[in-house]
Amino acid sequence: MFTSLRRVAGVAMVSGVVAIATSPSAVAHIDAKLDGAGPGGFGVITLGVPTEAGKPATTKVEVRIPDETPMRTVRPQPVAGWNVEVVKRKIDPPLYKDDGTPVTEVVGSVIWTATGPGIPTGQFGQFALYAGPLPDADTLTLPTTQTFSDGTTEAWTELASSGEKPKFPVPAATIAKPASSVLPIVAWSALGLSGVALALAVLGIDRASRRSAVAAPAEAEPLTPSAASR
Repeated sequence: MFTSLRRVAGVAMVSGVVAIATSPSAVAHIDAKLDGAGPGGFGVITLGVPTEAGKPATTKVEVRIPDETPMRTVRPQPVAGWNVEVVKRKIDPPLYKDDGTPVTEVVGSVIWTATGPGIPTGQFGQFALYAGPLPDADTLTLPTTQTFSDGTTEAWTELASSGEKPKFPVPAATIAKPASSVLPIVAWSALGLSGVALALAVLGIDRASRRSAVAAPAEAEPLTPSAASR
């Protein structure tokens, strides 16, 4: 029985790999995901770079940090079979470290170049950056240029406009909003509702007590011996 289960699991894993490798819809665009960090924080941004069906192998990936959102720390993760190059640029006004030290030079782009076959057709690769402090925004866009083994390129830099879906959308990582701004509101709302419920309960008890006092018949006075003889 256990042997049969292992065979089924093995077939499922192989099928999953084949489906991912051969399904164009699963690898249509370059996407970017952030590990949950929020504005002002540091996090790992992972880009998934596919080589779509009908394309030659991907041999170069260049990710640009927009001028509008400079970050004082951008560190690429090494990838086996790829060289990595960090290109810096000057900025003015500067950014500042926590101790007040000015930073006048930041990473402008990161370039991974394959030393071997690269990313074959129908497969994808992952490239990661540790970056921060993240901007105070909903998303961080990362314009990316993908180069293929025949020298052709695709620039993933287009922004959505008028509700139309761009052909080469720019990768955009969602920046998490801090939950601390929501929790106090929820807590105070719950506390307020509890206070209202308590006040209504006390008012109900008080009214019930008053009704009982009015509705209860007055006790008759006991007859004295003189009154009983009359």
